[in-house]
Amino acid sequence: MSPLTGEIVEIYADTWTLMAKVRVGGAFMHVPLHFLPNAKAGDRVLIEGGVAIAIVEDKSKKES
Repeated sequence: MSPLTGEIVEIYADTWTLMAKVRVGGAFMHVPLHFLPNAKAGDRVLIEGGVAIAIVEDKSKKES
């Protein structure tokens, strides 16, 4: 499985796990945020093995 990137649309708690609804292309995935407790809606994340593992910085925002 290759890594994916997507935008967090919503963050919610599921039992004892912080989860995110992430838009990937035209679909949505629900992924745990074990490694990204400070993630917020609007962040772009790297997803590997069904888990969000890193926040991806948008280069266009960084250059502005």
